[in-house]
Amino acid sequence: MQDYGRHVGGAPESVLEVGAGRDLAVPLALRRLGVKHITAVDVNRIGKLDLVQHAADALLAKQVRFATWQELEQFGIRYLAPHYVTPDDDQIDCSCSNEVLEHVPPDQLVVLLRALRSVTKKLTVHSIAYSDHYARSDRSVSRLNFLRYSDEEWRPFNSGKQYVNRLRHSDYLLIFREAGFAILEESSVPGEPPAGLEVAEKFRHYESSDLFAIKGRIIAT
Repeated sequence: MQDYGRHVGGAPESVLEVGAGRDLAVPLALRRLGVKHITAVDVNRIGKLDLVQHAADALLAKQVRFATWQELEQFGIRYLAPHYVTPDDDQIDCSCSNEVLEHVPPDQLVVLLRALRSVTKKLTVHSIAYSDHYARSDRSVSRLNFLRYSDEEWRPFNSGKQYVNRLRHSDYLLIFREAGFAILEESSVPGEPPAGLEVAEKFRHYESSDLFAIKGRIIAT
């Protein structure tokens, strides 16, 4: 909301979140902040009404009960899953995602961002994790560990829910621009590579600050 106010002014009337997750916490928070119409999409239908209710109890100022998805839509949040964003979807003021784009294969990411460019009237905001997600469940694994593997070596570890595309910050900037976005703000957070890390050949052309970034944000129009 602050990003939108700074770059556009005021607040959006409609927001699309890509990768809404199980509890739709971001759409609920946006609804509390005054956004009237929120569309939450996911490629798999993983949303759970009981988790949505739990998040609503924590986030909303007034107690609201959601016994059905229809009641959630009447409240102002439309949940579409499974759903892939297309240029034919409804136009919205703002689109966003939170640690989702790293899970999209590169060829599908290009398609997704082009579709977002078609439906986003004003601003798109994305937070992206560039780190090895296995480090989240195993503290002995560096957040940059996956940079040591070639695509062939990494493939057995990179399937299903654990899939990450391993794109770096500069790759995303390029893809956003190729999709037709003009980047207004971009930033990345550096990580600390483990001692003795020998990166795979495919990553050796990146600048260190780009290669070892562990997360980033992109705001575009």
